[in-house]
Amino acid sequence: MVITSISNEKVKLLRSLADAKNRKELGLFVAEGANLVKDIPDPSSVRLLFVKESKQDDFKSLTDRFSAETLLLSDELFDRVSETVTPAGIAAVLSIPKSADLSDINDDKIIVLDEVRDAGNVGAVLRTAVAAGFKTAVLIGCADPYSPKAVRASMSAVFKINLCFCDNNAFLCSKNIVNYDIMVLDMMGESIFTHVPQRKYALVVGNEAHGVSDDIKAVGKKLSIPMVQMESLNAAVSAGVAMYLLERNQLKQ
Repeated sequence: MVITSISNEKVKLLRSLADAKNRKELGLFVAEGANLVKDIPDPSSVRLLFVKESKQDDFKSLTDRFSAETLLLSDELFDRVSETVTPAGIAAVLSIPKSADLSDINDDKIIVLDEVRDAGNVGAVLRTAVAAGFKTAVLIGCADPYSPKAVRASMSAVFKINLCFCDNNAFLCSKNIVNYDIMVLDMMGESIFTHVPQRKYALVVGNEAHGVSDDIKAVGKKLSIPMVQMESLNAAVSAGVAMYLLERNQLKQ
């Protein structure tokens, strides 16, 4: 059966997940697009699949991987409820994974996002973090990484990195975090080009407008990215440059 009505209960559920409050209450989020759906690591986490009627044959091998119910939407309806400009024709509703616990983190390096408010930046940082070998990201007061914009920007990184949600106090008071050197991206810090991490570290990238919060900055080592004729970089770009520079500096040691 092809669904054509926007008042269908499961279509209404799909649409509701564009709202952060509903995602939190229901514990669900949406991954839209063939590449994202293909990269879902745990098929059992998928609750529902939505496929555009004209694309059902194209995506049959992909939907066959999942045991979740697959609903066919008319092309017009799918395009109407899609969160993308040019819908690929497939979307999955998934369970939001449980937040990682600060006390369980034992990675050599972690990325910390301190009040990064743009969902695209959050997703982009996670994408680069996974590419650079980071296994855990700590999010403090950030945009929701499970929002449609963040999930798209992450390019499936949201499935490949452990996410830990906490506030500043929990982060700074964690008995585990004291084992890490906290490195803060700050325009007034020393050049990151020459800094070599000496032990496990937590790299902190701050809010787009105000940078890293004062309480974290007070306990961290400030590092800057030298620039010519520009005062700042986009938060996601800064984080990406810093992650790779610190990796390079450690390898050269």
